Amino acid sequence: MNQTKTQRIVVYVDDEPRRLFRGLRVRHAIGYRASWHVELDRASVEDGDGNIMDLDGALFEGERLYIKSK
Repeated sequence: MNQTKTQRIVVYVDDEPRRLFRGLRVRHAIGYRASWHVELDRASVEDGDGNIMDLDGALFEGERLYIKSK
């Protein structure tokens, strides 16, 4: 049987670490409820540099995301 190690990354959402599979998107990191608020334009997601992130944006190891209410 071929055993391959699953690749995971650590992403920080509001400074809380979350271990996710490589290839998941911002919406997966922040969760259903926060994604819903972003879609309704009640909140936004920013990276560590203050750039607005799209819900379908890619994630990278050590990335920091912050959910900002509007």
